[in-house]
Amino acid sequence: MKKNEIISLAKLAMRISLYQFLILTIFSFAASAYNVKAQGALDKQVTLSAKNQNIKSIIDKIELLTSVKFVYSPKSIDALRKISVNANKQKLGDLLNDYLEPHDVGFKVVDDRILLYSISAAKENGLILPRPEMRRDGVITGTVTDGKGGPVVGASVQIKGTTTGATTDANGKFVIKKLEAGSYTIVVTYVGFISKEVVVDIRDENKTLDIALSEDNLQLEGVVVTGGGNPKTKLESSVALTSVSRKDIVNRAPLNSTDLLKAIPGLTVESTGGDGPGNVWVRGFPQAGGYIYLGIQEDGLPLLPTGFNTNPSVDQYYKTDLTIQNIEAIRGGNASIIQYNTPGAVVNNLSYVGADKQYGSFKFTTGFSQGLYRFDGNTGGKISDNVKYNIGGFYRTDKGVVDPGYSPANVGGQIKGNMTFGFKNNKGFIRLYGKYLNDVTQFLLTSYYPYDGTGKPTTYKNFDMVTQSMSPIDTKWAYTDPANSKTFNFTLEDGMHTKLGSGAAQFKYTFDNGWQINNNFRYQKTRTNTHYSAPGGIALRNAATQYYYVDGSMAPANSSDYVVTANSNGMVNRDEQIVNYLDLKKQVKNHAIFIGAGIHQYNRNDERYVFSTRTEYKENPRILQTTAASTALQGRTPVTKNTFIGDTRTLSVYGGDEIKISEKFRLDLGARLDNQNVKGKRPYYALNANGTPNISASATNTIAGYTDYDETETNWAVSLGANYKLSNTTSTFARLTRAYNAPNIGDYNASAYNAANIKERPVYLAEIGYKYAKNNLAIFASGSYSAIKNTSLAFNNIPTTNSGPQTLIAFGSTRTWSAEYEISYKVLNPLTLRWTGTIQDSRYTDYSASTRTNAALMAELGDRVYSFTGKRTERVPSLNTELSATYDVKKFNVFVAASYIGNRYTSPSNSYKLPAYVVMKAGAGYNFTKALSFRVWADNLTDARVLTEGDVRGDQFRDFSQVAPGSLMIGRTLLQRTFFGSLAYSF
Repeated sequence: MKKNEIISLAKLAMRISLYQFLILTIFSFAASAYNVKAQGALDKQVTLSAKNQNIKSIIDKIELLTSVKFVYSPKSIDALRKISVNANKQKLGDLLNDYLEPHDVGFKVVDDRILLYSISAAKENGLILPRPEMRRDGVITGTVTDGKGGPVVGASVQIKGTTTGATTDANGKFVIKKLEAGSYTIVVTYVGFISKEVVVDIRDENKTLDIALSEDNLQLEGVVVTGGGNPKTKLESSVALTSVSRKDIVNRAPLNSTDLLKAIPGLTVESTGGDGPGNVWVRGFPQAGGYIYLGIQEDGLPLLPTGFNTNPSVDQYYKTDLTIQNIEAIRGGNASIIQYNTPGAVVNNLSYVGADKQYGSFKFTTGFSQGLYRFDGNTGGKISDNVKYNIGGFYRTDKGVVDPGYSPANVGGQIKGNMTFGFKNNKGFIRLYGKYLNDVTQFLLTSYYPYDGTGKPTTYKNFDMVTQSMSPIDTKWAYTDPANSKTFNFTLEDGMHTKLGSGAAQFKYTFDNGWQINNNFRYQKTRTNTHYSAPGGIALRNAATQYYYVDGSMAPANSSDYVVTANSNGMVNRDEQIVNYLDLKKQVKNHAIFIGAGIHQYNRNDERYVFSTRTEYKENPRILQTTAASTALQGRTPVTKNTFIGDTRTLSVYGGDEIKISEKFRLDLGARLDNQNVKGKRPYYALNANGTPNISASATNTIAGYTDYDETETNWAVSLGANYKLSNTTSTFARLTRAYNAPNIGDYNASAYNAANIKERPVYLAEIGYKYAKNNLAIFASGSYSAIKNTSLAFNNIPTTNSGPQTLIAFGSTRTWSAEYEISYKVLNPLTLRWTGTIQDSRYTDYSASTRTNAALMAELGDRVYSFTGKRTERVPSLNTELSATYDVKKFNVFVAASYIGNRYTSPSNSYKLPAYVVMKAGAGYNFTKALSFRVWADNLTDARVLTEGDVRGDQFRDFSQVAPGSLMIGRTLLQRTFFGSLAYSF
């Protein structure tokens, strides 16, 4: 532009003041400058949302966002007029053209300043000026494909640093036109794939690109939906989060809900209970089993309060099937803000919720080695433009990984669905959920094996604990409770039989002022009948004692026969839950604010009966009795009755703020306050001489009475996180957290309850991590510190000779240093490797137990204090890692995974070390058509034989240097090798 034209335009825009005269002088000197800085200013990207704001305030915001200086006369352009702007990463030049030109405001750039003027006034003065625009003459065309060479539809293809780009069509093709000669970086992104950057030079010819994307197995560029705040990608978040996609679930083909958790670093998972309850340790926190520090959610709401072991077991409240779209597992500090009493991790199972296009999957699965027949189905779509649905479930029957001597061992299924009613203004929806679960699972427990010190299961005569069951085949018995004349018909064949019904509703809406409300409600009712036989002692058969079977026939005897003492458990567990979370969030400038409140009402009414039995020591044994008489108890003697009658109400308030300090740096703070009230009836079994309840009396099969309890406590958690985005593909994060572990109804219900034993249990966590996703490589790595104080570590069911099973009350503290990692790398076009794992050192920092807390133990073991301070946490390996490979080429797919689990100790005394082992899983699939596929796979492919636990109740008191080889010991083992096949149809 000529110098005199700029001066004329500046005069027109400025006119009056000395300041404006000085600006005019600056423009005069800059008029002859080459216009490189000007174009750089126009190419700056702006993200700005402003509704009904005056032009001056909008220009002020643009100056703040871009550091570009505007020069103008407010009167000349009528800067107090109100306009609206909605720009997302838009070039500044395009923004000014789109939003200011329609309001008679033109612009010109000289050096690094932008002059604003009235277009109509310029025309009146003979100044007709074209828009500033780069010369564009090049074209980039190309195709974006997936790992199998198929087209990726809807991928974004952008020129890095600009808003220029295209979207791939139905054939994966794209075109970017009008490009100036030069060098460009093309960025290709698509949900579920790692972003890819390609550098291309345009000179005199056009360019054609073929770009193959790698699947984002770690989903680092996916959006996090679990928890408070605004959704963000994993690269932008300050949490340790693992996503398990639908494809991951298909490849891993989990035997049960617990088995799938093995894909998540930071968790130590034992699923050797078959389809029955599993055990999950989080970052080394001590526990006897169950899900003590891990919360399980379904579509954002907890299925059960966190903190229970075995009964109830949350893995029986949900089942993994085709209705699950993906899983998000948040580990560490932020979990304590998302769900109350959950300092370790939260696993959220997210269901399919319908779509504009009809879809569906149906699968038939058979287990070649266990007689499995299973049918899964799921389908969804839309009923109208605003109404979508999804419905699915499964049904199965099988003989069990280990044959219990009756069939089926596992039988049942579930049906679940949801329907979404979207508002016509596209600002929200109402979604209704429903689920009915009716499922029987076999609960595999410990067996006996000859001890040889290797930590591997050995056989005794013809009994092999890996492949054979010690559950008695005399499965049925009846018992009438003399206290209430109620008759129970128990049967081991009913296993853990869960019947669960739930209904839920979600309301989500975004108001015009930017506030978003999300209310999530569920009512759930569950009844679980639990039956299992647990061995507790073994001895050579006394030749002088004649035994009979329950039908009255004489049991044969050999001199080397053993008799097993076991407990038959019959439990009727009932619970009713109401849970509601109300969340509000809003973006206020650079703040993503969220606040919420919740209530979780959990009511329980359980009756639990334990019966002692004697059985043979062999596969599928018979029950032995000392008389030939046949009774309804079928050789079982009532030992104890216990009840859990109580209600837990938890009121919660929580909130936080994520502050976008800059485009690269985010800081977030979350806090939670939980008020827990537990009230109910605590059983006692005897009276003192003065007629008061004797709470120290051992449990029997007759409850003498109940005492009422009503306890309230308040706990809090706070977490501070930061994320720094080094680039579009790399970020680092850090987090500090103070959380808590609260007692549950089981603690308050104990007959020997003592308020002094319920101590505050703070949890402290710190972590720092690194995330990277570009081209063929994705990495997540973190280091963490975790510590818990004063946690209850009571030993239950300690065997004694004279007084039966006893409890030793103790408290302890631990700390864990750990490193977690997930690495995915596409080696070749069809081959992807994934390496995940945890390295950890978890030790007790303060842990001692005195026999003075239990008179029976003191009488048998003496006045002793057992100190485990400095010892490793039991059953937690120092290294737990998995290397898997996926090979996808055309219609063929292969998946192989090898897991290494390091050595563990069976008890806190560290007296018995179990060896490290490797277990393999493998599968192969073939797609006959796009819709029809076949798959075969195997678990424990190499048939590894190793113990996963020893005698968790007795090993801490045992000197294994004094145990003679061949002595029969309790243990549990890996499940034996199993083979499966499936035929699936998807559309």
